[in-house]
Amino acid sequence: MKLIFMTCAQSSAVDSQTGRLSLFHLLEQVQATSFPTAMSLTLVGMFAREPGEPDDQSVRLKVDLGETAVFDSAVNFSFRGKQRSRVLMAMNGLAIPSAGKLSFSFLSPEGAPLGPAWEVFIEKAQPQAGQPQAT
Repeated sequence: MKLIFMTCAQSSAVDSQTGRLSLFHLLEQVQATSFPTAMSLTLVGMFAREPGEPDDQSVRLKVDLGETAVFDSAVNFSFRGKQRSRVLMAMNGLAIPSAGKLSFSFLSPEGAPLGPAWEVFIEKAQPQAGQPQAT
């Protein structure tokens, strides 16, 4: 099995009649007013299976901030007899302790990367002119 693509958005919607996915506000860079902060997002991965691989699969989703893991969990899904499967992970209130590079990775159960990571750069927002600086 391999990861064809992965992306991260602020929100998403799946059309109930066609199954088409719409993503809104792709996340590449985020500014937070203070730390720690919480983010809500949707992570999308499209997987393809090799011939002979079973329908039911399990992967790990790992989210790192720099060298520190902020989320690590199994993700179970099924190909339902098809060659490809789309995985949507709604993450509400993901705790971000500080600024840095947030890296989302899908891994095999053994820990091997299934494709490239999606990176979101978290920065401290600069106060607007005339606004007091948050501590």
